[in-house]
Amino acid sequence: MANDNFEPATFDGEDNKHHTARSLAEAALRAEDAGDFDKADKLMADAERADPLAAEAVLMEADRPRVRRSGAPASDEEVAALSRTVEPDRHGPTPSQLDEDY
Repeated sequence: MANDNFEPATFDGEDNKHHTARSLAEAALRAEDAGDFDKADKLMADAERADPLAAEAVLMEADRPRVRRSGAPASDEEVAALSRTVEPDRHGPTPSQLDEDY
């Protein structure tokens, strides 16, 4: 993997922060493709700390889910995102079906 060793960038504004986060997230996806899941998780965590929106943008552009095999637990944000998943064909009970035991 070419150029996956990143030196800590000096902060010189939002553009550098965003660019660094995107580079880290892209390196994480390459590490994942190569099967180095520990490195991928570390790089993605670094990207999310630098700029969560940039890391999310890279994942959306890749149009594939991340593979987590290092055993790292899901972050609170990932769990929250899963709990907000909408299932259009699924409906809750009608008000008449609700009771105190539901």
